[in-house]
Amino acid sequence: MASVDVTRIASNIQALNALNSLTSINAKLATHQQRLSTGKRINSAADDPAGLTIATKMLARSEGLKASIDNISDAKNMLSVAEGGLSTMTDILIAMRTQAEKAASDTLGTAERATIQTQLSSYSQQIQELVDQTKWNGVKLLDNSTGAKVFQTGVDEGETTTWSVPQALTPGATGLNLSKRVASATATTSGTAGSFVTTGTAVIEAVSTASNLSELSTGDWSLNVTDKAVSTTQGKANLDMSSTLIGGMASLTTTNAAASTAATMTSGRYELKIISTTSDATNTTVNYELKNLTDATWNSTGKLSSNTFVVLAATTFDIKDNSAATLGVTLNLGGSGAAGLTTGQTMTFEYIRANDVKVELKDSLGSNQAMSQYKFTAGTTSGTGTVSYGQADAIFNTGRGIQTKFDVFADVVADAASGIQNFTYERMNNYSVNVSNSNKGGSYLTTVNTALDRVTSVVSDLGALISRLSYKEVQSATAQAAVEGAYSRIMNANMAEEQVNASKYTILQQTATAMLAQANAAPQNLLTLFR
Repeated sequence: MASVDVTRIASNIQALNALNSLTSINAKLATHQQRLSTGKRINSAADDPAGLTIATKMLARSEGLKASIDNISDAKNMLSVAEGGLSTMTDILIAMRTQAEKAASDTLGTAERATIQTQLSSYSQQIQELVDQTKWNGVKLLDNSTGAKVFQTGVDEGETTTWSVPQALTPGATGLNLSKRVASATATTSGTAGSFVTTGTAVIEAVSTASNLSELSTGDWSLNVTDKAVSTTQGKANLDMSSTLIGGMASLTTTNAAASTAATMTSGRYELKIISTTSDATNTTVNYELKNLTDATWNSTGKLSSNTFVVLAATTFDIKDNSAATLGVTLNLGGSGAAGLTTGQTMTFEYIRANDVKVELKDSLGSNQAMSQYKFTAGTTSGTGTVSYGQADAIFNTGRGIQTKFDVFADVVADAASGIQNFTYERMNNYSVNVSNSNKGGSYLTTVNTALDRVTSVVSDLGALISRLSYKEVQSATAQAAVEGAYSRIMNANMAEEQVNASKYTILQQTATAMLAQANAAPQNLLTLFR
């Protein structure tokens, strides 16, 4: 500070010193007042350059920690959505396991198994819908095809947490269904001696279902060739031994049938009824009725009416139509001849037309199933039953959603050992399940257990990750509070301290102003020297 010499009035050093003090006090007072008005200790870089740099970095970290806490909360919410879907999926799988366990028992019949298959198929569809609909912001959570989910749970690059579904949880990927969009039939074994064509066409294939029959349920089935005609020109007749036989008849045979002008016998079951008999010395005239028990539209009325006749002069009785054309079936009456025939007698028999094959459809338990019975010449449906007939070397349609082609007549084998075509049918369904027998049910039970293990593993990993994120959330919140505290200590003003300093400098401002006034008045004392 400059020395004060009051005798030198050209420069008022004392006043200048007081002015400098006042200026300094005003500057310091202004600083403290600004801090009090803003709450900030550092209001410009000049206040504390190093402190501002440190505080800015701490502020960035504090805001980053806040963002990471938000990310963690969002991640936990996302994972909670996934957990909800997995929880529902677990409930469905437990229900599926219960049904599969029932299907593993031989106490169930075909209808019960079909019901269980329908229910399991529905469950599979619901699981697929769960996978498709469990989303977060449009992204599927339970489909591993969408890739891993990366959460930014830290402040800096690379400080992430990753969650992924290691294996697909869709029904198709877990084996819970066969994911069939259209029906299909796959041959598993073929008759060892032929019976079914294996070259040039499918052994078995899926086709549309006849309107009067239901589609086969998913499962294992078989087509069994149980009989065939005598040849390509001669049919075969099988007498129904349980019916009341025509008295005196020795046998029922077939011959090559001539072309009938009224009715040609088709494969199926027939009833022969004696309407009346008239005898003379040499012949017996017999009126009879032949009724088609399989096809009510055969010969328009389903029968050859009672005006059908034959004149017997021997012990053979050829069944003829109204034009007297033989139909290929002959009764051998034995020694008693026509005299053994009695009005009102009936008998039933099966007729397999020339070149025709008799076939049955069986389920995996060996039970016969209904199918269409066809007039193969016209290709129209004539009825339904557990037995049907098809022409050799021609397409045979069961009406239940499958068709096949028999081999040429000579190669068709009609026995239980080699005339069988086993196949698996997959119903027209996106979610086809096969528990058609106890072995399939047991296998499916294992499949459901495997799927359940896969889902519970994902649930376990998910729960561990949610727990881990909770700890990370607490840690981030603690760190954010600490960093925010450090930032506040550097950047924000201590209001009590600033108020004390402001009060101090306010007083100093007043005293400095007073001293400046006195310093300005001091040179006037020299005027007394000039009196």
